[in-house]
Amino acid sequence: MDYQREKIDCKNKKINMKNLILILILNLTLSGCAQEKKCTDFKVGKFEYANPEFSEWKVTRTDSTQVEISSKSGIEIYGKIKWENDCEYSITYEKILNTEFKDMIGKTINAKIIKTYPDRYVCVSKNDSIELELEMVKVE
Repeated sequence: MDYQREKIDCKNKKINMKNLILILILNLTLSGCAQEKKCTDFKVGKFEYANPEFSEWKVTRTDSTQVEISSKSGIEIYGKIKWENDCEYSITYEKILNTEFKDMIGKTINAKIIKTYPDRYVCVSKNDSIELELEMVKVE
């Protein structure tokens, strides 16, 4: 009789152990998928646009400035960055080395980082006349 009881207890322990292992694996899998946004990783560095229509542009950002240079046209755009919080910032254009875009000087673009990955982020950038979803890849 004790042997039967031991056998049942052993079976229950195996079932409980299997459930525990399954729960642990599931928990680890889900926590790996639910990445936390790490916007601060993208405050400073060198970036490129992943969007094909902007792929010619290279961006260099410090904690307070941003320079965008087109490898195709040679246009250089200089702006001042103000971080509202870890995931939101605004860029006010201060200098543009191209007479065609001089009317952008003094204009501000507001950006909000909506997704982050280890080497890139997606943001929504907008001002009074445009709203774009852009993907930036950190190259350094």
